[in-house]
Amino acid sequence: MRPMYWIVAIGFGLLTINANPLDSWPGLPIHSHPVTLPLPEPFSVQSPPQGPLEISRNWAGYVSNHGTYQSIEASWRIPKLTSPGSLAVWVGLGGAPQQRLLQAGTLTKDTATGSETILWIEGLPEPLKPIAQNLPSGEAVHVAIYHVKSQEWALDLQAGSYRQTYDVQYSLNPRSAEWIVEDPLINNQFATFPRFQNIELFYATAKTQEGQTVTVQQSTPIDLRIDGIIRAAPALINATTFAVTSTSPQ
Repeated sequence: MRPMYWIVAIGFGLLTINANPLDSWPGLPIHSHPVTLPLPEPFSVQSPPQGPLEISRNWAGYVSNHGTYQSIEASWRIPKLTSPGSLAVWVGLGGAPQQRLLQAGTLTKDTATGSETILWIEGLPEPLKPIAQNLPSGEAVHVAIYHVKSQEWALDLQAGSYRQTYDVQYSLNPRSAEWIVEDPLINNQFATFPRFQNIELFYATAKTQEGQTVTVQQSTPIDLRIDGIIRAAPALINATTFAVTSTSPQ
């Protein structure tokens, strides 16, 4: 039986986009010279993980509820989609069971004309804010969110040649940490959830206010189901690394 906090998380932990986020944004950085982060080579994941999983309509990944959190981070590569649709990868603090959620990540859309990816930040209930666009498939991304003081938070984002730290004022006392692949809401409707090559998240750790490091190995796995069918499932590789595998029918 899934816990009550996850039912609440499904209601409030939604990546909401009120307009097509993959249109052109004047003034945003354009990536033309990717710089590879020191990520390990991809692991081979042959099957979904064994054992019971929690269930979500829109999230696949891991959620930690080990106290109150001061930071979270992870690295991944821009996903390769193998069918049309939209998919977000992000890390965040709050959201399960809280209504407030501070998050940052990537959003990839695959259409008949090709794949497009943006880098973004969001603090619910405020709308998503795009930061950079035209990220190529396979480019390395690193996102870290950490508490500075009082209600001040820093979001450190790196993708290829782009690196920037954003200081934001955001009222949050996060009781959860998340590493998620998501089926986002676009114009208040769930996007078409695509098939994709394995998405691996590395260095996936969080830290509590007491200074305890929490890994995905200590966290709760979540699989994404649409109409009762598993569409994406996490597979733990080691204490700080996992892959989300597409289980969509061919």
